Amino acid sequence: MKSTTRHSLLYSSILVLILGLSLQAHAQSYNVLHNKNYEIEARMHYGYLYFQSDTYHSALSRYSTHAPSYEVSLHRATFGKNRWEVLYNYPSIGLTFYYSQLGNTTPTDELGDVFALYPFINFPLNRNPNSKLTFKLGVGLSYLTNKFDPVENWHNYAIGSHFNAAVNLSFEYRQRITDRLHWATSFGLTHFSNGATMSPNMGINIFSTATGFSWFLRKPNPLLDKKLRPKLYLFEFDGKRFFVTDLQYTFGYKDLSQEYGTHNFFFVHDIAANIMLQLTLRDRLGIGIEFVNDNSYKAIHPEWLNEIGFLLSYEMLLDRVSFMFNLGIRNNEKMPAKAFLFYQKLAARCYFTDNLFATLAFTTYDIKADFISFGFGYLLTHKYYPHNHEKKNSRSPIFPH
Repeated sequence: MKSTTRHSLLYSSILVLILGLSLQAHAQSYNVLHNKNYEIEARMHYGYLYFQSDTYHSALSRYSTHAPSYEVSLHRATFGKNRWEVLYNYPSIGLTFYYSQLGNTTPTDELGDVFALYPFINFPLNRNPNSKLTFKLGVGLSYLTNKFDPVENWHNYAIGSHFNAAVNLSFEYRQRITDRLHWATSFGLTHFSNGATMSPNMGINIFSTATGFSWFLRKPNPLLDKKLRPKLYLFEFDGKRFFVTDLQYTFGYKDLSQEYGTHNFFFVHDIAANIMLQLTLRDRLGIGIEFVNDNSYKAIHPEWLNEIGFLLSYEMLLDRVSFMFNLGIRNNEKMPAKAFLFYQKLAARCYFTDNLFATLAFTTYDIKADFISFGFGYLLTHKYYPHNHEKKNSRSPIFPH
């Protein structure tokens, strides 16, 4: 039991470390004026605990109910010290503390309470400083007071460990009321899971709406919306295009002993390759292929095969850190019965060089975390000129002669 808990803590700590590299790198004050743009924010959520009602999740449908949640965040705006801040329209970065009672009546009290702490990035989707639509992405750690116990809490098939990963995806609307007071409302998903590092692990999904207020700790910097870097355009000089290919290997760990008996420990190996076209300086879009060798199928899905999956891939680039989103499809059923499995993957990457990167990924299907994997990859850049493109001389656009 102690060993599996350590594995859960290890994977969660690695994720926080990768995401924290970006937060820590930009959390330093640029000067005294910039320190004035910290905000503290409080919100109340009202959400719905969602569990699928099919036969695979029927044991959890009894937990589908409404539940309030609360959060407090500390965040600040960026000013363009790094190129990615300009490319993403000066997002805000911060830290959120989250609490939910997960329902306070039987049977939801079997789930207990959840406490979460996660860093986040809030990306503006428009340029109006007084009325903003934003997208929030946060990943961190959570602690649930109750978990599955074969004797005392055997109904709780949602969570098998106290420590879990916390993921928040939400769209927000922010309205300026005064210079220091803003109103915010949002709709999104909060997910808690240990990535099958300890079973059972169906995960907890909370769809919620929220509203609250944020307050600048000091009077905001009047240069908040001033652009400090010139805008660059992709391919603006000689028209050369490029795309990238990346190869990566990751491995994961599943502990199913709590659910299926002792000594049910399995490793998951994932080999993937992507071909990505550079859309802008901040993102890439492409397709990929992967092979997952999941040894746990012998225990929980003996009818499944380790088949090849095909991916639609999108990568957001933030300096040395990026986020990869994958939608995949593969056929796991033996012949002649064919059943295509749709799955999703969210990965954080940290680039040590322009080519070498480490990655930590969540793979899910049916809104259920399948496994967490960690590994390394290598990226290759391929440059080319479009067909019938006239190559330009390398001359300065300011002094062409």
